[in-house]
Amino acid sequence: LLPDDLAVLSGTVLIDGVDVVAEPKAIDKVRGRTLALIPQDPMTALSPVHSIGSQLSEAIRIAGAASKDKDAVRARAIRLLEQVHIPTPDVQLKKYPHQLSGGMLQRVLIAIALASEPQLLVADEPTSALDVTVQAGILDLLLELQEQRGIGILMITHDLGVARLISDRIHVMKDGSFVESGEVQQIVEHPATEYTRSLLAAVPVLGPWDETPAANPSPSTAASQSTAALTSTGGQHD
Repeated sequence: LLPDDLAVLSGTVLIDGVDVVAEPKAIDKVRGRTLALIPQDPMTALSPVHSIGSQLSEAIRIAGAASKDKDAVRARAIRLLEQVHIPTPDVQLKKYPHQLSGGMLQRVLIAIALASEPQLLVADEPTSALDVTVQAGILDLLLELQEQRGIGILMITHDLGVARLISDRIHVMKDGSFVESGEVQQIVEHPATEYTRSLLAAVPVLGPWDETPAANPSPSTAASQSTAALTSTGGQHD
């Protein structure tokens, strides 16, 4: 968002071996195809003046799937909404964002992200803007899609309770730098830094961390304070 004389890019971001920081235009070749983003706030991520069908169809056309056949695009849109468990998808396509709940809109955003069959989903706090009763359903959907499609998920979250339940590996960040990385069990049971220990101590626990998942906080009830974590699950992009 900053002008070129103020914006400073540093570091390395490798996607399929290509550094998209050194080659900014390279991101256009992988955006939506190799990786896709699930935004944080579904209430603001969609255009309020375009229907759900219009916005989903645009994503399908950009992906190049049946772009010249309106019927094929519509059929693909309906299938995508079905895959994210939106009821009566043919009816929902006609609606506008303000006519759907936050949970339904987040499912629409997931459908849009899936339109181009990406290998990696980057989920930026996908449940933080949702009611606690809806959060667990979205997380279950992401895990279901990961299992069915073999897709990787990189989740950015402030909730280590969520990170523990959905992830294979956790990467803890503080002030923009990694302070600890490892498999979930290692991070939870043997944190190496005081910062990670303080984050774990902030998570409400219904039982010991080493009990079965059913005895631990669910995604809808777990919470933490002042934490940033990158978590990854499944696929080839850990």
